[in-house]
Amino acid sequence: MTDAYQFWRDALAGKEQPISADHPQPGYYKARKGKGGPWTPVAIWEKDGALVARFGPEMANPLDIWTWCSGNPVAKEDAKHAFEKGTFPGEIGHNSGDLSLADEIADAAKQAAEWLAKSKIDGKVAADTAANMRTRLLDLGKKAEAEREEKVRPHLDGQKAVNAKYKPLVDAATSAANTLRDALTVWMRAEQAKLDAELAAKRKAEADRYAKEQAERAAKMAADPIAALTDPEPELPMAPIEPPKVQAGGQAGRKAHMRTQVRFEINDYAAALAHVKDHKDVIAAVEKACVAMAKAGATVPGIKRIEERVAA
Repeated sequence: MTDAYQFWRDALAGKEQPISADHPQPGYYKARKGKGGPWTPVAIWEKDGALVARFGPEMANPLDIWTWCSGNPVAKEDAKHAFEKGTFPGEIGHNSGDLSLADEIADAAKQAAEWLAKSKIDGKVAADTAANMRTRLLDLGKKAEAEREEKVRPHLDGQKAVNAKYKPLVDAATSAANTLRDALTVWMRAEQAKLDAELAAKRKAEADRYAKEQAERAAKMAADPIAALTDPEPELPMAPIEPPKVQAGGQAGRKAHMRTQVRFEINDYAAALAHVKDHKDVIAAVEKACVAMAKAGATVPGIKRIEERVAA
């Protein structure tokens, strides 16, 4: 008795055999609907003495689809799964050359999310599907990372070349300017201190003069009150004023001047740490340092080792 499915069985076993476009063979196959389309299950069988075919959810003429599917035999169970679920076991979507990488990643991520929403991993077939989807997404991510590195590399190399040329110039100019600033600061502090001292001396002299004249007027009034009435009041000492500000330069740009610079330093580390121990930045920094030490093999108080088995 002739086995009508012998061609399909041999093809599924990997045996090479001639394919005639005019002679479809019963069996289970897969084909794409259009260029780059998703794999669609195909079944060809004999009914009432003639060959019929099913292409996905629709019936089709075997002659119309045979050349598309003849080279892609699949197991009966896989075809049945595809007819029922819409995808082949372990299928991870189509890889169309017409899709951009961004579209391909979006398509793969969408398919994975939709599959996970309506399916559950309850057996080997579903587990294979999930693992293959994950592998594809990771491969696409690596491809995107490779393209990113390829595209950004010329810019990084260009930036490195520009930095190599100009950074030493910037550093040299800044270093020399800072050296001058430090020297200027020493002189301007001394100059400001001198001006402050001169102004303080003037204020003291004025205060001493006023006190002396007040004392002399009081003594005169005690000796002759009537005559003292015609004497003018002592002139008040100079009002407190800010000392002049020390400046330098200005002939070829802005003038250098003194400004108040506020900075803070820790003089009690334990007290400061206790004050900020619950701040998110401190917690993150402590976690980073402790985890790094633990990974290096150190025993860190307050850190526990957690071992978990996860899909890789």
